[in-house]
Amino acid sequence: RKMAVGAAAAPGDGGSPNPGPAAVSLGLSVAVVSSLVNGSTFVLQKKGIVRARGRGRAPLVPVPFYASGCMALGQIGNFLAYTAVPTVLVTPLGALGVPFGSILASYLLKEKLNILGKLGCLLSCAGSVVLIIHSPKSESVTTQAELEEKLTNPGT
Repeated sequence: RKMAVGAAAAPGDGGSPNPGPAAVSLGLSVAVVSSLVNGSTFVLQKKGIVRARGRGRAPLVPVPFYASGCMALGQIGNFLAYTAVPTVLVTPLGALGVPFGSILASYLLKEKLNILGKLGCLLSCAGSVVLIIHSPKSESVTTQAELEEKLTNPGT
């Protein structure tokens, strides 16, 4: 059974086969924001704990509840990004959570980020960009015969 031209992709196939520029930019933006949320979760959590201890009180929101809520929000963003654009474009952006967390910790928690840490953040960001720029074009499989062909001859 062939899919009609311009028809929407089935759920779970890694995004639409040929997303338009608006869908790609929206999906990548959502992926970057969700990486920012995932990377900043523990930094903001620690900032809240340090602030509460400085005032002699317990944190307002229990720590496991806060962390799981923020991480769930980030993962929902990833899920939405995966439905908008191909997986090969969204996955490298998950690595941006580490530089976001590191940079945020150096500003909010006054932690020292040495030259190797800065270089690692820069290389992580550059690697994500290079992977996205040079990602292969995704081919959509619309029939069972095409799927069988791809599974039996993965190199073609």
